[in-house]
Amino acid sequence: MASISKGKNGHKIIQFYDASGRRRTLRIGKASVKSATSVKGHVERLVSSQITGHAVDDVTSLWVSKLDKKMTSKLATAGLVDARESSTLGELIDDFIRLRTGDIKPNSMIKYTGAKKHLIDFFGEDKQLNSLNAGDAKEWRAYLINKGQAENTIRRLCGVAKTFCNLAIDKELFSKNPFDSVPSSFMPTRERHFYITAEDIEKVIQACPDAEWQLIIALARYGGLRIPSESFALTWQDINWERNRFYVKSPKTERFEGKEGRMIPIFPELRPYFDKCFELAEDGAELVITKHKGKSANLRTQFHRIIKRAGLEPWPKPFQNLRSSRETELIERFPIQTVVAWLGNSPKVAMQSYLQVRETDFDKAVESDATGAAGHVRMWQTATDKPKSKNEVCSL
Repeated sequence: MASISKGKNGHKIIQFYDASGRRRTLRIGKASVKSATSVKGHVERLVSSQITGHAVDDVTSLWVSKLDKKMTSKLATAGLVDARESSTLGELIDDFIRLRTGDIKPNSMIKYTGAKKHLIDFFGEDKQLNSLNAGDAKEWRAYLINKGQAENTIRRLCGVAKTFCNLAIDKELFSKNPFDSVPSSFMPTRERHFYITAEDIEKVIQACPDAEWQLIIALARYGGLRIPSESFALTWQDINWERNRFYVKSPKTERFEGKEGRMIPIFPELRPYFDKCFELAEDGAELVITKHKGKSANLRTQFHRIIKRAGLEPWPKPFQNLRSSRETELIERFPIQTVVAWLGNSPKVAMQSYLQVRETDFDKAVESDATGAAGHVRMWQTATDKPKSKNEVCSL
């Protein structure tokens, strides 16, 4: 049995014997007699559960789950409950980042810290996880919309929030992810597709300041590599000159089994730029790209300058559209399973995000249709020029 006593300033103290018979004290602060009596009852049930090994009743379990961090800590100190980790949103996100510190890529860290800022700005650092629900997730999405975030940016942020909360599920802090209620899958934006012809990309390559920049662009447009992650990870040992192919490490997908990297042909269009960089490489050099490896944050800005120097207007998603253009070309020449194996995506992703419909496709369709239509006209003329039978004449 537990007892209630009064401390200084009217603070209530609950004293009880734990499962081992040790006398324990729980200070609950200022509280009415009614509230203190209710806490005393929960304490007694918690102790009884420890002694008998039976589950705590639903009423007390619910009471414990709704306690704030301070009171939960007091119960844990008194040995009545296990210490609850990540009871607030801020703690959960910090725990997630701490647990992933060893394998988080710099770009992923930017993504996580960006999502954390949006979550904390809206919910606050001390938002209790047991009070976070699907309605809150939908309100947060509406908040992002009102801030003018693009749809795919919102979906990406919701996906990160969902990932954070999956850790809370693993820790059994709640049973259902509140962010399952909001969409997080990427929505293709075909209006930002832009096909870059081989003629235009050669102009861009010739406007490059050095051989490494030429190779970076050629790797994206002719090899379909992700820039900068895959190009910067490329080493000279990855290139098999005799078999005309090279191995591409894929930092983006390496956490998935079997997706650590892939083999790609050294396409004829790509070979001259490899050769040129190899001739200029220092003896014993390991990495293929060395001069620009530490400048990934400014790579896009510099690429825009090169495009303008070539007399062209920068296009949307500059590097991704190079990769997209290459996949669109290759799919005309090779089976889809071959192309996606070379470029390191799936048929579904290729269809949703990479394969483009070009102006030349319309031209080919019209030319083909015109040829077919001319044939139909000739057939119709031939048929109408045939001499009519006696019956046909009579029918007229």
